[in-house]
Amino acid sequence: MRRSRRGTCAVLLLGLLCLSGSASASAPTPASSDALRAERRLRLVKLWGKVRFQHPWAFSKPAEWDAAFLSALPRVEAATSAEAYAAAVQGMLSALGDDATLVVPEEKPSTPQGPSPTPRPLKSWEKDVLVLDLRALHGEEGRARLGEALGSLDADLARARAVVLDLRSRGFSRYGLYWVPPELMPHLVEGELSVPGLRDVVHVGLRGQDGSNTPLYYTEFTLPADDVIIGTPGKKPALFVFLGDEDSVVTLPMLALRARGKALLVAEGAVDVSSVNQQTTIPLGEGYQALMSLNEPVIPFGVDLKLPARARLDGPDKGFGQALALATRPPKATPGPGYRPTVGWRPEPSYPEALYPSRELRLLAGAKLWAVVRGFFPYHHLMDKPWDDRLPELLTKLEAAKDAKEYALTLAEAAAWVQDGHAAMRGHPELQRFFGVGPPCWVTDIDGRAVVLKLFSPEAIPGLAVGDIIESVNGEPIEARARRFAPYVAGPTSGSIRDYLLRRAISGPEGTTSTLGVRGPKGPKEVKVTYRPPAFPDATKEPAFRVLDGNVGFVDAGALEAWQVPELFEKLQHTSAIVFDLRGYPRGSMWALGPYFDVKGSRPYALYERPLVGGSRVGTHKALDRVQPSDGPKYRGRVVALIDSRTISQAEHMGLMLESIADTVFVGSVTAGADGDVTYAMLPGGIRFYFTGQDVRHGDGRQLQRKGLEPQVKARPTIAGLQAGRDEVLERALQWLRESPAPRPTTRRE
Repeated sequence: MRRSRRGTCAVLLLGLLCLSGSASASAPTPASSDALRAERRLRLVKLWGKVRFQHPWAFSKPAEWDAAFLSALPRVEAATSAEAYAAAVQGMLSALGDDATLVVPEEKPSTPQGPSPTPRPLKSWEKDVLVLDLRALHGEEGRARLGEALGSLDADLARARAVVLDLRSRGFSRYGLYWVPPELMPHLVEGELSVPGLRDVVHVGLRGQDGSNTPLYYTEFTLPADDVIIGTPGKKPALFVFLGDEDSVVTLPMLALRARGKALLVAEGAVDVSSVNQQTTIPLGEGYQALMSLNEPVIPFGVDLKLPARARLDGPDKGFGQALALATRPPKATPGPGYRPTVGWRPEPSYPEALYPSRELRLLAGAKLWAVVRGFFPYHHLMDKPWDDRLPELLTKLEAAKDAKEYALTLAEAAAWVQDGHAAMRGHPELQRFFGVGPPCWVTDIDGRAVVLKLFSPEAIPGLAVGDIIESVNGEPIEARARRFAPYVAGPTSGSIRDYLLRRAISGPEGTTSTLGVRGPKGPKEVKVTYRPPAFPDATKEPAFRVLDGNVGFVDAGALEAWQVPELFEKLQHTSAIVFDLRGYPRGSMWALGPYFDVKGSRPYALYERPLVGGSRVGTHKALDRVQPSDGPKYRGRVVALIDSRTISQAEHMGLMLESIADTVFVGSVTAGADGDVTYAMLPGGIRFYFTGQDVRHGDGRQLQRKGLEPQVKARPTIAGLQAGRDEVLERALQWLRESPAPRPTTRRE
């Protein structure tokens, strides 16, 4: 990021060539035209995405910003010269209504201006108007000159009716007098002057783009506390006239003085909000770049008199004459506008009717998808391929999509590229038809075969049993079906990907019936399954907690409700150990459990980093999770947790908590490796793109995403064990408890 300024009027700049000659006016050669169009398109998409989440106004006009892209894209692709390309990009930026966000040449065009002007003395008089020509402060002696002048300045100001301050720096150095206003302003202020700062828009994570908001992911304006300038004693003039040009330093206190009705601003050439705010530069290639505002002054920037830039700096000085005229015969001084109103957040359009969008709208979908992952997916460092490298392929595939199905599946494939167990595209009818709904059972890979691990509703699939091997669906081998779904299945670990694939392979369109080719303990059989809308499965017919043989407690985290926790502790507090089954999705009970098991002093059990994007602030918002201290009773027995690829998200989070507060031993196999609250973006066709919105780590900072919780005691079910009705992972946990000596008692916090 850097502070930058445009050199002259945007329209004129787009008609000029760079001094380097890289912005050639000639049309691209036929051999290079396709590549050039593709490169321009990539740059347009990246610019669009950067502006969308960093410009202080873009978030409040998502539909208008979409329309700007749709209008600019064909013009960018059709441009036959660098100038036409730059003009097309400028057309998109103009939709923001920000004169300081624009396209400029990489090198400022030279303008004949003659010798540098000769400044007046630092202080002079035009009758009762004091003239401060700050150009006299350029050079090595400038600070000494100003220090000497300040000694008598208050007395001069007391007898002046008005003051003209010449801030122009063209012909000297750009922003060379940046140090002068802080020293000078207290002498111009009567009493106190409150000066609001620069306002940024900041996105902490990606707020759900259809309008939902959570404490985790939100968008807000940030504004530092006002600065207060305390004026020097004495009478002050009625009016100050600031005369600036494109190289001048214009400051927030000057705007505050103008807003109070005590100052006017005369602009010679291009003087705009870029004189005050912060900007960043975005390369466009072909000799051009874009300047983008990163924040805005709370007091609106305004110019009272605009004059063209002088062609020659040694020519007639009309700017000074006009400024002096305003000081001599000022208009009736009135306070300027108050604070700029805060613009509101608006939801993202989803274009639900555009199931097969136009080519331009499909490419906009690619821009949106790329931008939200680029800005708000927290695990770029874990991707196998950099996200930026995916953009050309994404745009090419979206452009080539020949119907609604190809369009939707292209986006589904891109969701898989992020390698996140939460990543999914939903909402488009073609996605629903292609993926279908799953049967009420969980299938896992055992020795390379698709084995039924659990039945959620046995009555919905009569004839299917735990331990059965599913070999085909409607006569098609299950491995062939799995390969068909493979490009569209996201997952952080190999085990979770394999299980997701097998589940997809046995899914089907809602309302249809399939025949599963199954091999059970007695040989092959066929099972009919009718696909119904998915619903939360019944966790188990067993109680949520009970005491097993050997005085070992057992808790099914997928069935336990928060309100049951006090009863659980009452029943299990005297057991020698408790086994938590995390092989299902919890029901929000972990936060109630924590105080009963925190015997280690409430150490952090999870660290978070949420992407922070917007304005001049780009980074992460850090937080942590810990169990709140409690003086209540604590469980003193050993704790074991059962895990496998079904342990995902909140189940993994519960594992993080138990690991940290109770020295839990994990038994089973690696978990899914996808923790972190989900967020979502809206894409054309009414599609919601879900993905993990924050980086979650172990309490000591170790990686969890794409790694998962790893068992200290490894155990996997076998086909024979499942067919015999055994839970071999639980059996292994109980065996470990019997064979491993209990740790020596330690002093623990009550």
